[in-house]
Amino acid sequence: MKRKLLIPLVVLVAVAAGFCYARVHRAHSLVLTGIVTTDEVIVSSEIQGRLQRLFVQEGDAVTNGQLLAVIQPQEWQADVAFYSSNEKQAVSLLAQAKADLENAELTFQREEKLYATGANSAQEYDAARTSRDGAQARVDALNRQIQAARAQEEKAQVQLGYTETYAPINGIVDTRAALQGEVVNPGQGIVTLIDPDNLWVRADVEETYIDRIHLGDKFTVRLPSGAQREGTVFYRAVDADYATQRDVSRTKRDIKTFEIRLRCDNRDRSLAVGMTAYVLVPLGTP
Repeated sequence: MKRKLLIPLVVLVAVAAGFCYARVHRAHSLVLTGIVTTDEVIVSSEIQGRLQRLFVQEGDAVTNGQLLAVIQPQEWQADVAFYSSNEKQAVSLLAQAKADLENAELTFQREEKLYATGANSAQEYDAARTSRDGAQARVDALNRQIQAARAQEEKAQVQLGYTETYAPINGIVDTRAALQGEVVNPGQGIVTLIDPDNLWVRADVEETYIDRIHLGDKFTVRLPSGAQREGTVFYRAVDADYATQRDVSRTKRDIKTFEIRLRCDNRDRSLAVGMTAYVLVPLGTP
């Protein structure tokens, strides 16, 4: 009989001890559940076209300036060749037009002298001047045509350059948003890159405790494996994000939350985007 009474008593003591430990633990340390995140760099196409080659897979490490993908360049190569041909043709015509202008200028100068002495008629003088002005207009028009062709060729060269997509940062390919053979549009993502050296832990803090956290504070960050490392607060939201408990009875105020971010050393590449991480915030002696 005594043994039967002893077992419930032991259980009751254990529960009470656990409750007391939890109360003490909570009083001395606040455990925030956060997530590892970062800014993603979406590498997109600047032109429309079919993705001819995609050189990377998810998880590949890339360097700044590395070629990632190639869009079929034939259309833009044809544009470059077309405008280049127009420019060469206009340059050829310009040479002849300049020769015609020089001849028309000499003729006009002779007619002008003869007209000044009364040796020829005003009609002949006007014809020479009109011919000279027409030759000059032809030269001016061809110069503008050459400039336009060069501008179009330069534009086509730029578009041709857009058929090759390069990595803008050192990073890791997180996702492939397009596959080889697909038609992509301007602004459409091809791959998403992340910088493994620029990860941080994001956590939400109830307003009850936010006054205990400041920029530059260092807290312990515990990973799901149990490994711990130091994290430094580099961001604390100025405005509350959302309410964790909404007051529906109008008898108490909402409990709001603030976002904090901590940067951790990730040289060992233990952190990964999407990983759960726990932030231990000491609260001191109650």
